[in-house]
Amino acid sequence: MKIDPASSAPLYQQIATDIRGKIVDGTLAVGDRLPPHRELSRTYGVSLITINKALSGLVSEGVLNSRVGRGTSVAIRPAALPVTSPWQVPQAMNDSSPMLGFVLRDLNSPFFSTVANAAEEHAHRSGYGMLMLSSGNVAEREDAQLRRLLEVGVKGVVIVSMSRSSYQLSPSVRRLQERAFPFVMTSYTVGENVPFVGCDYDRAGELVGQHFATLGRRRWGYITDRFDSPSGDARSAGFRRVAEAHDVPVNDAFVFEYPYEGEWNDYHSGRDLAEYIARLRERPDALYVYNDLGALGLIEGLIATGIRVPDDIAVVGFDGIPLSASSPVPLTTVRQPVEQIGALAVDAVLAQVRGEPWRLPNLVVPTLVIRKSCGAPAAMRTRDPALAKAPPPAGRLPQSLAEHGRRERERLAFGRGGNPPP
Repeated sequence: MKIDPASSAPLYQQIATDIRGKIVDGTLAVGDRLPPHRELSRTYGVSLITINKALSGLVSEGVLNSRVGRGTSVAIRPAALPVTSPWQVPQAMNDSSPMLGFVLRDLNSPFFSTVANAAEEHAHRSGYGMLMLSSGNVAEREDAQLRRLLEVGVKGVVIVSMSRSSYQLSPSVRRLQERAFPFVMTSYTVGENVPFVGCDYDRAGELVGQHFATLGRRRWGYITDRFDSPSGDARSAGFRRVAEAHDVPVNDAFVFEYPYEGEWNDYHSGRDLAEYIARLRERPDALYVYNDLGALGLIEGLIATGIRVPDDIAVVGFDGIPLSASSPVPLTTVRQPVEQIGALAVDAVLAQVRGEPWRLPNLVVPTLVIRKSCGAPAAMRTRDPALAKAPPPAGRLPQSLAEHGRRERERLAFGRGGNPPP
């Protein structure tokens, strides 16, 4: 194939198109080994870097296999595949309109989708477009997406895709770090010296603890996502410190974990934990919950069992999602400044792109939004525009969340181990 340097399609795309065409028309069969990279470089009249770029994309797509010491071979014959590049770069993605990449774990997450929107708006104001991809909390998909973003020539990447199961950098993110490619994390990470923009979890816990102390609560509890969760530990560290300082140490019997995995199951975790807590002989009188979705489920469950919120148990969530104001008892929550986090994440990436200094890490201070669920008198409640909307009748959640809860509850059938919390 003759490569056309004057074409608007990048050279590596033209090469990938040619190779795919040879597989489709049978010139290359499944199992056939491609010539060495240097030979391909001479054949196409391009650099080794361009050859590597073309082949790595086909490998990530599954069309080719690549093994150290065994070369590159054809993996599949995509019979119905058009002879065009799978990475056709949109017209907007050129040097006159540079792009940033954004990889997040779940587009349905109320928190991370808000961060994504804020980042996209700030990138646009800074003269950059943004290409967003969702990993679905699958490490292999995240790796493939990061490779694809590099293939299409993004200038930098914002990553919000860390799995709750590890909170460790994936191999693809480590490769970005090794190459000094501009990127920033907005997901919590453990012991990593990486560009990070996010909420000051320690300060968040302090705010909750100080508020419980002000209200005179004496039996403090905490609900985490998992007992071995680094993120959960970080959110509770300041909370526990304040508890010790006020001589109300957190009783281990009042520390609970979500019984189900996955963010959109957190509502059910809170709901079912409420049923368990209601059966305890001695109960906490104040609970700090890992996130708002879990706190919403908890409040709904407590009300269903006859426990009064906040009179019997005060509840505080974390994140500050819009639904937090729509609980049967409007939820007091630690609000993460998502707009600021999204904007600062873009600024951190652009600073690296431009070779400018930037701060590592950049922790953003959260705020405590005080509503009825904490038991505060009306004079103490934070003014919140969301409260101007009338909440649903007591004991009922907004239809969208309640319906989602019903469907997921049927699907999970108590999820972990087939049984509800003990």
